[in-house]
Amino acid sequence: MNENKVIINGFNLMESTNSGKTFKAVDKSNTHPDWHGVWINPLRDSNWIAGNDGGCNITYDDGKHWFKANTPPVAQFYAIVVDDAKPYHVYGGIQDNGVWYGSSKNFDNDKSGDDEDEFEVEDNWKNLGGGDGMQVQIDTRDNKTVYFGSQFGEYVRKTIDARKGKRIHPMPDLGAEKFRYNWQTPILLSSFNQDIFYMGSNVFFRSMDKGENMKTLSRELSIGKKQGDVPFGTIVTLSESPIRFGLIYAGTDDGNIQLSKDGGYSWELVSASLPKGLYVSRVVASAYKEGRVYAILNAYRNDNFNPWLYVSDDFGQTWSQMGKNLPEGPLNVVREDPKYEDILYVGSDNGLYASFNRGNTFMFFGSNLPSVPIHDIAIQKTVDDLVVATHGRSIYITSLNEVHTLYKDYVKQKN
Repeated sequence: MNENKVIINGFNLMESTNSGKTFKAVDKSNTHPDWHGVWINPLRDSNWIAGNDGGCNITYDDGKHWFKANTPPVAQFYAIVVDDAKPYHVYGGIQDNGVWYGSSKNFDNDKSGDDEDEFEVEDNWKNLGGGDGMQVQIDTRDNKTVYFGSQFGEYVRKTIDARKGKRIHPMPDLGAEKFRYNWQTPILLSSFNQDIFYMGSNVFFRSMDKGENMKTLSRELSIGKKQGDVPFGTIVTLSESPIRFGLIYAGTDDGNIQLSKDGGYSWELVSASLPKGLYVSRVVASAYKEGRVYAILNAYRNDNFNPWLYVSDDFGQTWSQMGKNLPEGPLNVVREDPKYEDILYVGSDNGLYASFNRGNTFMFFGSNLPSVPIHDIAIQKTVDDLVVATHGRSIYITSLNEVHTLYKDYVKQKN
């Protein structure tokens, strides 16, 4: 063993063989920057296993050659959406690995034992852009016009096969205070007219022409108190009612939930009765009742791991807590089932949960789904598929047919 060998993690993986007097980078073209951990074999110190933002790499010759060990897939997805193509596509933003899309037919069979098929599936995914991949919206009128971007509100609109697109990043007037964009800035296409594009910083923007012209409609919607060394006091989630055009909710990272009933021109704070100052990880307007809205407060940044899920049936004037039997662990996303009002799906840092009684109680969902953070849920309504984005084990898809069958049996037994 070489007692003078030192390995340092960082943007590059650095090696010293003289007790730290000098260092050299040992990254290669098939590794990824941002290294987080390295294990040195105590019996053979030229053999390292190292983790980075691209997964896991292994070397047997002190970093001269590396190979990837990303089996199973270990992508960390922030957000996903699906289109209406046949077969449909899944689009998602990956931590430090850009935005990708791929056909859902890649998920048809369990190919975990067939390496050749695994690589074939991987090759079928296509990259849309770089950076830390963030939110995606797809115009389902053509299933080709896509809005996507990277950290701090850098978004682009383009057709999938185009090389360049239209940059969308609203800027303040000369001399005005800068907009504050969250790391994962929210974007949204209106389901009523997909020429209408919404976006949030610390204020609310709307475009009536696919992002060509962005108009600032709102005042400051966050509390606005500066914390930390990145933008804070920002909008982190947007939702428009599927029932009523212009009924829009915005949630912020400092605890505000704001409601607009006129397309974003005027706003009302509707979270005064909720716990204060917590990250609103999701606000979702219901497709079943105009006044119904769901909200998730995520407090792990405050060293609080309560699963805070709330519902209001009166536009946020009063709130009721749901899912009191959920295990401790922050929540990230909630979705309604598109066919049955009483079925809800919740993504937690502990996994996926489902409710058959509109959130009164939840049960763990998915014996084949790892217990990893679920950061987003999409539902493809035409084929009744549930698509979940994990922060660590990539994307999983399941059919909802069996869930619906179990629910109907549950209702029969209940009655």
